[in-house]
Amino acid sequence: MGASIQAVLFDLDGVLVNSPLDLRAIKRELFGDEKVFIIEGIDALAGGERESKVALLLKRELEAAGMATLAPGVTDLFEWLASRHLKRGVITRNSREVVELIARNHAVDFGVVVAREDAPPKPDPECILLACRTLEVDPARSVMVGDFTFDIEAGKGAGCRTVFIETDDFRHLDPGADARVRSLSELRDVLAEWLEEGDDDER
Repeated sequence: MGASIQAVLFDLDGVLVNSPLDLRAIKRELFGDEKVFIIEGIDALAGGERESKVALLLKRELEAAGMATLAPGVTDLFEWLASRHLKRGVITRNSREVVELIARNHAVDFGVVVAREDAPPKPDPECILLACRTLEVDPARSVMVGDFTFDIEAGKGAGCRTVFIETDDFRHLDPGADARVRSLSELRDVLAEWLEEGDDDER
């Protein structure tokens, strides 16, 4: 598959973090409609209504973040990435404040963080391209890992390799990722294989 990978980028909720955030309930509370995507729905508003919904969304996100736990295997995976000199980051439609709260609560370094305040959110690839520029890596030598269609669309749009990780909510999806795994330990196996392939190509 070409040159060896240099960075791994992750979605947050459902991939690195298990959170009680109930997106359907939030959509009902904000819009009275579960089919609206939250960020896009808020962006369509203006003035005081938009500000009040932004504040309510952040309140609900922070409440859930305070109860969030790291997904099984995060610490081991991050140590493995570091041992192979792979850079890492988080690309999330969450607020940066949410990511920072979880990082503090669990004493974890997520690496470079691109939140919804920093760039157009997934599925727009710009959030991933920003992370790659910050990390000083070629997107073609990066991997985007996520549990939803937007993650894979953004990764492919940026020119990254992509891995879809199955979760209870979205395992029925088939977004056409380069690999599909059920856990972070399986992800490590995929990354190890790609690293080996890249090393062979560069010999």
